[in-house]
Amino acid sequence: MSNVEHSTDSAAVAERVRELMSRHGIGKRQQTTELCRILELSFSQGHRKLRGNSPWTLAQIKKVAEAFDEPAGQLFGAQLLDPGTVGASAQEALLCVSAVELACTAWIGAPVEPGSRPDFVAYEKQGQWRVVRPDGALYQNAREVHKIEIYPRRAESDKPLIAVVDDDQASADNLRDYLEHSGYAAHALYGLAAFEQALEQNVFDGVVIDWLFGSQTSADAIRQVRASENPDAPIFVLTGELLTGKASESEISQVVRHYNVACYEKPARMAILVADLSKRLNRV
Repeated sequence: MSNVEHSTDSAAVAERVRELMSRHGIGKRQQTTELCRILELSFSQGHRKLRGNSPWTLAQIKKVAEAFDEPAGQLFGAQLLDPGTVGASAQEALLCVSAVELACTAWIGAPVEPGSRPDFVAYEKQGQWRVVRPDGALYQNAREVHKIEIYPRRAESDKPLIAVVDDDQASADNLRDYLEHSGYAAHALYGLAAFEQALEQNVFDGVVIDWLFGSQTSADAIRQVRASENPDAPIFVLTGELLTGKASESEISQVVRHYNVACYEKPARMAILVADLSKRLNRV
């Protein structure tokens, strides 16, 4: 009987990938960067995947193995020992249930024998494997399906993660909404303390931060970003207080020089800011 399961054990695959990289001399601090290079991911995406918090597709597993000239099978671990998959090969496929199509990995075996009644069959259509329940229709060259793994769609985990830091909640929310509409995942954080706490739990691909928070500036927070796991994340400083004199032009220019940040005056032109962010993240 076929098995339908929820997603490859992401944590187990991630552990094997880390072990593979260590064997090939990739240090722990460089592993996320190397994974991002191989799979063309943002830093936060690679960080989540390497820690088992994001599902792995068969294509990604194969790509990592090929990059180190090692067999992909070892990254699946015990899954390949499942006696139900003997004689079958893992393929990227679409599981078709009514009008819904779900990305999956299907272990596809021999052609369906006349008179057999498998739970699922697979057939190729325009170079894509499709997995369906037999409904009496004839599928050309249909094959047995031994096992199916479904990858739940986690849309937000596929997007670069941006921190928006401002003690003006409305401003933070507006920019967060614009970023999300532009294809990013964004967290609005209302103050320096909230941002510092978020930095302990997340890795951000970019940061947009106000300069003044009462009597404090964001200089220390910017230093923390540069000392974080993703020290090269683009940082944008926003300020509306240069003309009033509340914000020191010399202090901001010093941070711009030393920490490679961009500075925009408020109210920020969101389309220009996001275009600059996209360019720095190579998403143009």
